[in-house]
Amino acid sequence: MRHMNKKSAFTLIELLMVIAIIGILAGILIPTVGAVRKQANIAASKSQLSNYVTAIQLFKGEYSYYPFVTGGADITVDLSSQSTEFIETLSGRGASDGKPKAEGGNRRRIGFHSFSESEFLLKDDDTVDPTQLADRFNNTAINLRIDGNGDGFVKPSISGNKGPTAPAKPIRTNITAWVEGSEDSPGYALWD
Repeated sequence: MRHMNKKSAFTLIELLMVIAIIGILAGILIPTVGAVRKQANIAASKSQLSNYVTAIQLFKGEYSYYPFVTGGADITVDLSSQSTEFIETLSGRGASDGKPKAEGGNRRRIGFHSFSESEFLLKDDDTVDPTQLADRFNNTAINLRIDGNGDGFVKPSISGNKGPTAPAKPIRTNITAWVEGSEDSPGYALWD
């Protein structure tokens, strides 16, 4: 008596079902991965803002005054237009040449912050602009609010309609920071 060997194989319907299930899972996971990546970039950018706040506080600890503050009023530092001065003041070096430079009251040329390549604007030709700061979304609308009158409170003034909402009351801090959103990047703030 002979035994017939049966070969096991997948049918075409079984293969199509597996492909459909993989497609459904991919459709669920791909947007989730994108959202996680966006949140990771926001967290990294908030860390970058916190480092700027810390550098300004270190500057005040060394020189007994805040950089960029003239007179006795709170001031907003707009890094979309004041990046070069900000970089040179807090690094003690020239933004474009890297040579020691006494800028913004940093007469001892102390490096309060070391700027990394990921903190600069990535231009269209994939080169880094060492004179313009940007967040992880390549957004340059970075703002800092410094307590110039010494009352221990700051009131951020947000001009754009995309991004964080300005708090109703002043915030109990000496310095805060935020990024105004755009079409391509989200807005966020340290007080969120």
